Amino acid sequence: MFLPKIKIKTGKRGIIFFTLPEWNHAKEKILTGKKVSFLNLQIKYNEKSLILGPVIGASFLSIILEVLKSLGIEEIIGVGWAGKLSFKVNRGDLFLPFKAYAKEGVSKFYIPKKRVFNPDRALFKKIEKEIIKRGISFKKGSIISVDAPFVFERKKNLLEKWKNKIEALDMETSALFSIGKSLQIKVMALHFIIDEVGKIFKKRPEEEIKIKRQKVFEILKDFLDYKV
Repeated sequence: MFLPKIKIKTGKRGIIFFTLPEWNHAKEKILTGKKVSFLNLQIKYNEKSLILGPVIGASFLSIILEVLKSLGIEEIIGVGWAGKLSFKVNRGDLFLPFKAYAKEGVSKFYIPKKRVFNPDRALFKKIEKEIIKRGISFKKGSIISVDAPFVFERKKNLLEKWKNKIEALDMETSALFSIGKSLQIKVMALHFIIDEVGKIFKKRPEEEIKIKRQKVFEILKDFLDYKV
């Protein structure tokens, strides 16, 4: 199959921003370098590393990870938003998923017989340690990734089934973990909990996220500079 080519030279680390607001905050703050557009994405890169976004959904993410693998990227952090399903997390929390249930349609093509995936243990521990060292509050737990979050949200039987198993819901994490394992890329994810599944909010918890985001982005910047 045709793999879109991108003519850039970079290092072995990258960060994928799943949501446009997080990408808009990140692109001017955590990496200096050249800019290029690719597959409706914005990419910023230098000789050490790259960042790109926004990448919404598991299917688009699969294409991007294949391209990043072809560039020689070996470590990736995904940064996005998730909705809470459990009382154990709150809006505004920083959330680190250590287990992802795949209910999207991509993971089964990469690893057919598995439906539960994990981040790279060493990368997860490294970033978790840095978060703790810098005094950033966070939660850990399980996440479910789906292709149709609004349908999931409307089905009360699904909410009842999963609310005691998982803390959060998104569209990309399980695919990030499964494809990372298949392509031998070390991956992990960081999410901000911005809403609650099954409820409607008129605004996002921007104030709760603001200071935390600044501190997290300092870690991401150090990751890209190989200081972490």
